[in-house]
Amino acid sequence: MRVFPRSFTAALAVALTCAFSITTTTFTAQTASAADRDIVVWVPKGYKKAARSALPPAIDGHRVKVLVRAMADLDEKLLAGDPSDSPDIVLIDAARTGDLASAALLSPIELKRGTERALSQAGLDGFRYGFNTYGVPMQVTNVALVTNADLVPESPQTFRKLRRTALGLQREGLVTMPLALGQEATGASSEALYPLFAGLGGFVFGTNAGGSVDPTKVGINNSAFRKNADRIDTWNSTGFIDSAITLEQAREAFLAGNAPFWITGPQDIPALTEVGFRYRISAVPRIVKGQQASPLVRANGFAVTTFAQQHDVLEEARSLVEGVAPGAKAQRAFHENAPSIGLPANKNTAANIPNRQLIAFGAAGESGIAYPNIGQWSRAEVALLGAWRQATRGPEATPPAAPARQSFEAARAAVRQGSA
Repeated sequence: MRVFPRSFTAALAVALTCAFSITTTTFTAQTASAADRDIVVWVPKGYKKAARSALPPAIDGHRVKVLVRAMADLDEKLLAGDPSDSPDIVLIDAARTGDLASAALLSPIELKRGTERALSQAGLDGFRYGFNTYGVPMQVTNVALVTNADLVPESPQTFRKLRRTALGLQREGLVTMPLALGQEATGASSEALYPLFAGLGGFVFGTNAGGSVDPTKVGINNSAFRKNADRIDTWNSTGFIDSAITLEQAREAFLAGNAPFWITGPQDIPALTEVGFRYRISAVPRIVKGQQASPLVRANGFAVTTFAQQHDVLEEARSLVEGVAPGAKAQRAFHENAPSIGLPANKNTAANIPNRQLIAFGAAGESGIAYPNIGQWSRAEVALLGAWRQATRGPEATPPAAPARQSFEAARAAVRQGSA
């Protein structure tokens, strides 16, 4: 057996002790760094105060840091940016869910059954993609029917009665526009038209077993809709709906008292509070038996990114989104400080806010469906609006309006081609 000199043994012991000390010090520093890391939340411009009021300043030793970022190209920012500087939580429009989740930029969350029941179903559906849930809605919005109650003292119980009332007022010279409904090639127009489309039996995309949008199930010009599409031709021939009307023209006509009915969203509540006549906010009435005139429901809310796991704060980020954000306190604070007009997604919180007009809009959206959150919606929206515009060009238009069945069959073919 080889024997080392005592001096060598002592030197080796010192070296090992130093190495162990250095390793321990390094590990401790890394652990402290991970424990002290901020949970970073990205929000669009104007939402910093709302997010800070809804979320706690810290959780489990991690500060919650809210930063304002441009969100239009969020997916590009996250894919091209430095992962160490990427957010753990983002405040997004639910319509972005599909794009972000399919790019593996969002982390699924799990909500307790009681939490799900407390939230707007359509708002929550907006954050479903595939068979997972990726976010919690904070605000929801939808369009509703606004009626000039001075011109129409009693609410029409059916859409047929509404149409006859409106056209009667026009014949009497009391209004110039029977229905204030803009048809520009914009998202706002498609949302205003959607209750009529749904009320005739139409839908754009169906859903899968998990409640998510399924682009292979195209409902434009389905059998139920085709059965009722002739009503659109009647609306066109009588001048009840006119695709030449812009959103601003529709707005001006109703606010001036020149239209008895208007389909719009809560963004126009401030203007409604200044009109000189009484008005009602309600759901679009039934058009055909067995079909609901369901509006699209838009939502914004918090989602956890996949970077939270890389940053070793996934558990804490999920706790904020799953446990804090859906609560009444967070939802109320967010509502009171958000720059946009939207109803809290927590149904109990929504029922107790002081804005009665906003509550009425929310009630009109009880049968609403989630705004499509997949990329295929862009093509579908263009096709859907195009079909409406072609079918409601007016009785004397040149070229003449196309029959509704023909217009919507072409729209269906365009969407199916894009979804294939």
